[in-house]
Amino acid sequence: MSLQGYTGLLNIPNAAVTDQGKVVLFYSDQEESSKRDWLNREDSYIFSLGLLPCFEIGGRITDGSGTSGWIRDLSANFKIKMPFIPEDSYLPDLAFGMQDVGGGAKNFQTKYLVASKEWWRLRFTMGYGFGPDRLDGAFGGLELKAFDWLYLLGERDTEEANVGLRLVTPELGGWPISLQATAKSSLDHRSRDLEFGIGLQFVLGMDRHNRQLVPDKAAATVVGTSRNDSPVIASKTKQFHEPASVKEIATPPGRLAMTTGGVTAASAQDKVGDGKPALQTLQEKLVADGFQNIRVGTDPEGALLVIEYENRRYNYNQLDGLGVVIGTVVDNVSPDFEILQLIIKVQGIRMLQLTAPLADFRSFLQNPDNEYQLDGALGITTEVAVDDSVRFIDEKANPSFLKSELFLAPALSTLVASDYGNFDYMLSLKPDLYVNLWPGAVLNARWDIPLDWSDVYDDGQVYGNSRKGSQFERLMLFQAIKATPSVMLNLGAGYILRDTYGTLNELMWTPGSGNHRFMLKHAYLDNTESSVPDEKKSVYLGSYRYYSSPLDLYLIGTAGKFLDQDRGYRLELKRFFGDTALTIYFKDSQTAAEEHVQMGGVQFSIPLTFRRDMKPYIVQVKGSDEWSYSQETKIISPGEANYLATSIGVNPQPRYNLERIFYNRDRLTEDYIRKHLLRLRDAYLTYR
Repeated sequence: MSLQGYTGLLNIPNAAVTDQGKVVLFYSDQEESSKRDWLNREDSYIFSLGLLPCFEIGGRITDGSGTSGWIRDLSANFKIKMPFIPEDSYLPDLAFGMQDVGGGAKNFQTKYLVASKEWWRLRFTMGYGFGPDRLDGAFGGLELKAFDWLYLLGERDTEEANVGLRLVTPELGGWPISLQATAKSSLDHRSRDLEFGIGLQFVLGMDRHNRQLVPDKAAATVVGTSRNDSPVIASKTKQFHEPASVKEIATPPGRLAMTTGGVTAASAQDKVGDGKPALQTLQEKLVADGFQNIRVGTDPEGALLVIEYENRRYNYNQLDGLGVVIGTVVDNVSPDFEILQLIIKVQGIRMLQLTAPLADFRSFLQNPDNEYQLDGALGITTEVAVDDSVRFIDEKANPSFLKSELFLAPALSTLVASDYGNFDYMLSLKPDLYVNLWPGAVLNARWDIPLDWSDVYDDGQVYGNSRKGSQFERLMLFQAIKATPSVMLNLGAGYILRDTYGTLNELMWTPGSGNHRFMLKHAYLDNTESSVPDEKKSVYLGSYRYYSSPLDLYLIGTAGKFLDQDRGYRLELKRFFGDTALTIYFKDSQTAAEEHVQMGGVQFSIPLTFRRDMKPYIVQVKGSDEWSYSQETKIISPGEANYLATSIGVNPQPRYNLERIFYNRDRLTEDYIRKHLLRLRDAYLTYR
């Protein structure tokens, strides 16, 4: 990280980008050369993220004061590295970037082209900037890697020659976290001998152990590698993905004929060491681990083992619960079962069915190199169908009826780089209670309890009216319905938010393996607050999502009439790094007052709870499986004022929605599961 907020040397960029999935937080006390005459102090707070293999985005808050005024600036930057340039070629790396994108007050605006070439321990950089505020002309520099942790830097940034050094620590304590410190001196300006920067860089998601492995050489033909990431599947024939019925997968011909022979239903119930039938023991172990709505059964021949279950304990990802269930089965049942069929339930609704030879599940848990063998044999389908001949030992073990979940999570509202301060906040606690009723139905109640806030939210201050006291803010009944294997509805009605009553409904279609998703949303709201009598709102939205499994990348487009009655569209690019999702978005709407508004922003979403929560009892207390924080700004022309009160593109989204609850934050699809099979094994090894 340079002192300017992009990857580079001291003040100039190079052609590298922040590694994908890495976040850099950085502070610098450097004074801009163009502002030294009147600034006594300048502090810059910098953020950068590697969103894609060749794309970084960043933001910067600059706060300074001096003899003739002050500056407080919020700016954004991005850099794109040209792909498809081989590392072993004689060609240099190339990149294009912009600093201080958008905004009405420009202080650091520039566009640039830059080339870098590495040789031995040296990296040479040359580029051209187009100004007007910075990098107006040719620039260049040299980096020397003296040690793995020490870099010597020299540059000409079109205005001054600078020298410096950079220290980068190894990973701290085995965690993917490291520190960076930079010292810089200008050879052309000696009013200050040294200027400093210090930062922290870390990897999002903590998912580095759950990547696909390189198989043996015999299977290497189906594997390709990227430059900066783990190997990914380059191609698979359709037969690897074609789900098979239980009847087909259990028949003798083909590879399944080589599995261990079937056993009778009576022998499947043979006693084990504790004196109980094996399937009864298996069911009790699943109940003891906190799974709900469990059914365990087998067919008359004892070749097929069927497990239905619902996971409310492993709340980072449904794949954790799936991995624990598979491991429990493998560790506790006879290897004489040929086929294992797993049915994932959510809120009592059968969502997904996975079927594969039990021997393949077992060999995969024992050796991750067998991942591709399991992938080839695994059938995944939303068309859940249990063979009529299967007999379950119990109708339903550990039912969820009338059991409750209490989610405790903070809500954070912030103002960044406003006229009143660098960072102002309002923090509250939102207890969110869900009472489980019949399949697909819950009763939801939520409260809002303010905890702490900055001075601008005090009574009588500029944003004092935005702070409310503790209040009950939601009471709704939701009913989800799986109309077809790929179509779901969620109907909600009641006290939606504070003094607003109405309905909130969504329809989702997820065909095939999950690459595409279509959604319609409708809401009708009636505000009974006395200050806005008889205010009625209606929301009509349609959206489309495309999922690219190699990068866990989601492209989402939404259009229609939003919550604040503005009409327009919203575009999102979301990527998962483990269980952390980062979204950048753009909104364009015509408000109810006929104002055309454009906004851009970034959002982080993380599970703010334990990977394994407490077991479900009458009341299960846990944190949020998806806590989000976003920061956005209005996109305006130079010279225009950026008013904070404008609100557009708001999609009403309660926690109990199809994407989050029933589709595992939009990850309960065939393509996602096949990409993350190693996550199953990681959960098994962690919690067995």
